[in-house]
Amino acid sequence: MGDVAVVNYTGTCDGKPITETAPTAKGLTEQKNFWVDIAPQTFIAGFAEQLVGAKAGDKKTVTVDFPADFVTKELQNKKGVYEVEIVEVKEKISPPIDEELAKKFGAENLEKLRAGVRVDLENELKFSQRKAIRNQIVSAILGGANFELPETAVAHETRNVVYNIVQENSKRGVPRELIEKQKDEIYSAAASSAKERVRLAFLIQRIAEQEKISVTQEEVLQRAQSLAMMYQIPLEKFIKDLQKRNGINELFDQIAHEKVLEFLEINARLKTSPPPK
Repeated sequence: MGDVAVVNYTGTCDGKPITETAPTAKGLTEQKNFWVDIAPQTFIAGFAEQLVGAKAGDKKTVTVDFPADFVTKELQNKKGVYEVEIVEVKEKISPPIDEELAKKFGAENLEKLRAGVRVDLENELKFSQRKAIRNQIVSAILGGANFELPETAVAHETRNVVYNIVQENSKRGVPRELIEKQKDEIYSAAASSAKERVRLAFLIQRIAEQEKISVTQEEVLQRAQSLAMMYQIPLEKFIKDLQKRNGINELFDQIAHEKVLEFLEINARLKTSPPPK
């Protein structure tokens, strides 16, 4: 336990390649030079523990039970059988925390490395706390306002959500036929998400009006410049592309959304709860 095994494996379910049961689960069906951390609940529950005691060159048959909440629905509550070849075994060894380690990370010395790590951890904590607070603010806003939504706005947003879901699944290699089979489920999930997004958009807009929160052309241009640099696209071309698909208005909405949430975060009354035991 605690080592890392580099393995080749092929997986079956009911005697057939796993992709015949779950077409999207290519990675669960076969992998070469796959790294498995030998620890509980790693990869698939029960998989890593069955490799304990193996050495490079060994071959083992590993049987797993896919849990009821497994991410791939078609495999939930089913059994999987894996033929595993151990390619290599790696032992994790912590390097000495010294000046040489600091230099490897580009720090002048160990003291500077420690200070840099502390800053990174503090920033990570602040980000996660801020995200949690904003999520709670959004939940509170949505929970406190129930009103009829324009059908055209919901329908438009539903189409956007469906398009994003289909595009994301296509990028992940999900076959078009499978997406078509699940179109009712996709539409149902998209419609629910769209209603929430439209309701939040109306509320954000109303709060912005009430609190006189506005977005300037300069702020939109700065955001466009940042995005153009990130995507490595000339600014002029990036702006033309935005104009073709009403993207300028989307930037206005995004910035307004962020400014309203920031306003609410600053003015929120926070209650501190004791940590769970």
